[in-house]
Amino acid sequence: MVSAIIMASGYSKRMKRNKLFLEFRGKTLIQQTIDKVLQCAFSQVILVARERECLLLGKENGIITIENRNADKGISESIKLGLANAENCDGYMFFTVDQPLLDANTIHRLLEVFHQNKNHIILPVYKGRRGSPVIFPSKFKEELMNLEGDTGGKSIINQYLEEVCFVDIADEKSLFDVDTQKDYEKVLLWDGVEYDF
Repeated sequence: MVSAIIMASGYSKRMKRNKLFLEFRGKTLIQQTIDKVLQCAFSQVILVARERECLLLGKENGIITIENRNADKGISESIKLGLANAENCDGYMFFTVDQPLLDANTIHRLLEVFHQNKNHIILPVYKGRRGSPVIFPSKFKEELMNLEGDTGGKSIINQYLEEVCFVDIADEKSLFDVDTQKDYEKVLLWDGVEYDF
């Protein structure tokens, strides 16, 4: 079984406003992510967040909700909090909250590949460009727990490339992440939405 860890503790510095609560298809990006994760077969779903509104949303959706009081230390804190509150399982799938066009089919595909390769890191790629979400098998838990600062799983991936399964994703949009206002406008255009900022 696989645990899902949703990391929602960032400060959206490049966006210059909180991207968790940007609207897309009538829902916020954080709600979109929770909904998609809940459509898939995870042994548990954990939300790591720093804001009260996010924490309440997690509880309303019936998922394990962990407050990140050290979000200023970087992404490693979200990873460690998620793992510390996860049950023993085969692997951990880490989600960011800025991929509004990620779909359940992509998540299912990554899970399928993991179930066939339970000792490998599962990493989606589009035309050679790496994306998220990533699945780490439980054997990497200790190394993930030892991460510090604003260092995510990328350092472990680069260290163990021979143990990575790269999964080709046909649609760039499902891996596209929203970091800036221009990214957000691009996603809305892809979705056929007229906007007026």
